[in-house]
Amino acid sequence: MGSGFRAPLICMLATLTIAAILPRSSALSQAKLLHRAAGARSVVPSTVLRSARPTTSTGGSVNGGAASGRRSRRAFDEGKPSFPGWKREEIDRLTGWAVSDESNRPIICEYEPDAFWLWTKWRGTVLRLVLAPVLISAISSGMLDALVHYLSSSDWPMLAVPPAEDPIVMQLQGVNKLYGYELTLCTFILTFFTAEAYKHWRNIYFTTRAIQGRINDICLLVTIGAERGDCDEVGCGNEAEFDGIVQGATTGYSEAGAKLVDKCTRMVKLSHTFFWSATPTCSNGVGDEGLEDGDHAPDVDMRHDPESIQQKAIGPLLLSPEGLQELVSVGQLTKEERSALLNSGLDPSQYCYILLQWVGLHVMNGLRTGAMTGGNGLEENVLRQITSLRAEYFTIGDNTAGRMPLAYVQLVQVLVDSLCILAPFAIYPELGTLSIPATALLTLFFKGLLELSKSFLDPFGNEGYPGQNIRVDVLVSELNFGASSRWVNAGESFPYNEFYY
Repeated sequence: MGSGFRAPLICMLATLTIAAILPRSSALSQAKLLHRAAGARSVVPSTVLRSARPTTSTGGSVNGGAASGRRSRRAFDEGKPSFPGWKREEIDRLTGWAVSDESNRPIICEYEPDAFWLWTKWRGTVLRLVLAPVLISAISSGMLDALVHYLSSSDWPMLAVPPAEDPIVMQLQGVNKLYGYELTLCTFILTFFTAEAYKHWRNIYFTTRAIQGRINDICLLVTIGAERGDCDEVGCGNEAEFDGIVQGATTGYSEAGAKLVDKCTRMVKLSHTFFWSATPTCSNGVGDEGLEDGDHAPDVDMRHDPESIQQKAIGPLLLSPEGLQELVSVGQLTKEERSALLNSGLDPSQYCYILLQWVGLHVMNGLRTGAMTGGNGLEENVLRQITSLRAEYFTIGDNTAGRMPLAYVQLVQVLVDSLCILAPFAIYPELGTLSIPATALLTLFFKGLLELSKSFLDPFGNEGYPGQNIRVDVLVSELNFGASSRWVNAGESFPYNEFYY
């Protein structure tokens, strides 16, 4: 082999070796190194560089303009899958997720009020979150007890209180005074911190329910205002000639009314699905692998595996051209609607708002053509519900982005950690060997409250706290049933009434 070929080949092999041992997060650097090693004029494909960019899950405001919004838009990369190796089966799985109308688990991890049942639970509790700190505190207390016994000139029984006049114990008394001041301050601040974190969780939860409520209101109003079928003594509309329905039959919708109902309910349902697809969540039935309640089910802890969360994101694939095409094939979108979405010039994360606007336009057009009755009053009410739904959508991102200032969280973390570190030294002069279980209990309570608070601040599991997650797949399936079946069938089953016609 000529020397002209050896240098590029050796360089290529060396680069591949380096790339193999680099962490996965440096994929972009690997692509650039490969390009330089090739020594040719060819350019690394943009799809490689795009897939190599680290994606960012943010809960920032959806109204655009902020840095978090820009990071979120880059993650979608104009609708293309943001991770390599996606397969057809994954699209089918996400399509099933989008159209499901049956939930297979509760909206949150449920409990039973029985004391014994609560004492025996493990997964989804603070016991699991703080087991390691509790054990470390107990071991530290045990080592301190053994060290004091070894170094002290005094002697006392194992479970007795150490003599106060012992020099080592007297030195620890000063730590006890500092601990007392910090204990009061930490208890006060941590109590309010936990209350504020739970308030954030409740606000997010009730906002998700408010989103469902506004969509149900829109579907209810559309089905009420849709034009009814023609009824007489023989039957109602086209059903009469086929089923021989007599007086007292259901009226159903007119042909134009049925088309309007189907179109509006389908679009508002997809708007909800697209919103949660674009919102960074791990508790969506995909990222958390459909985590079930109970200690029998395998646990999922991704606090130390953020790449796994990114690779299981729904939006980049479901909202891609391939994902939209699959929705067309199952009848959730039309070809024209898919083309309009892709040609809108907006990021896929904005598709939910496009569909929302289309619903309003179809309602106003139906009122103009007669496919919907009710006049200005109905139109004003429907549009008010649409704008309220838009506001609830934005609230999710706004509340997530402003959940808690960094300085507040850091202060509480430092307070709790320092309190737990001082506990073995501060409690020992008063309890002796009994400080071992006492320190473990204090660590369980204070660290447990802190970790519980941080799990409340992560209601969708994006930071790896699965215990208190709000399960998005349940929200989607519940709404799909309401929008597709409840109100449509209720409006269609209105009985014939001679005074109505």
